[in-house]
Amino acid sequence: MMLEHVNPTTRLLEKRRLMRETEETLDARKAEYKLKEQGFKRREEALKRKDLELQESLVRFSKFLQENDAKRTAAERKAAEEIKLRLQKEMEIRELTRMQENLRNELDDAKDEVGRNLRYERYLDTVLEAPDSSYGEIQDLLNRHKTLRVTNEDLRARDARLNVDAEETRARLHAYVKRMTDERLNLNNDVAKLKKRLEAATLEVERARKASAADRQSSRNRTLEHGRAVAAAENLFQRCRQRSNVQYARTKDPIEQLHVIGDYVGDMGQVVKHKGKV
Repeated sequence: MMLEHVNPTTRLLEKRRLMRETEETLDARKAEYKLKEQGFKRREEALKRKDLELQESLVRFSKFLQENDAKRTAAERKAAEEIKLRLQKEMEIRELTRMQENLRNELDDAKDEVGRNLRYERYLDTVLEAPDSSYGEIQDLLNRHKTLRVTNEDLRARDARLNVDAEETRARLHAYVKRMTDERLNLNNDVAKLKKRLEAATLEVERARKASAADRQSSRNRTLEHGRAVAAAENLFQRCRQRSNVQYARTKDPIEQLHVIGDYVGDMGQVVKHKGKV
């Protein structure tokens, strides 16, 4: 504001002075900035060197950790193998100790058995020294005992087989008696039915003979029934003659045949009762 009241030359000089001061200030700032920039570069280089050193340290530390992990893994593996080997050896020691204890017990049992057997040996010596003894050595006496024991076992086995056979025979006899009883009952029933049918047929035949010619067809039917009854009696009669040991005479009379059948059934009942008692 003061320059507005001065002449132009003075204003120009003043402006030049201000410009020179400004340039000097700018140069000073540039120099200061350059110094700071150089300081920054030196710090940056130092930081880069420190960063490289830090990275190298990290690499060395990582390698150190890897080596330690490998050593630790190897040590753990070795420790595990040693523990496994130790446990295996401990198991072997326990097993050997158990075997040793068993052998010691077996040895004690053997000693006890030898002690017990000495009494038998002395007893066998006294038996051999008897005047009526027919054995020269203890082994001869033991062989005789072995033979008798084998014979006794054979006899026991034979007795067991005989008992089994006897049981099977009793079972077959029981089945036979039951079958014969059932057959006798069936034959008795058949004989009774045949007697009734024969009596009925005979009566019908008699009535048919006395009936009129108008009843001839009915008479023929009765005659057919009579024939069936006679045929059944003949069949049973032939079966009884074949199975019986008694030589029954041949006959065509149904009444006689039924008597023979009744005799055979009675004999069969007696046989069944006798076998049941046995």
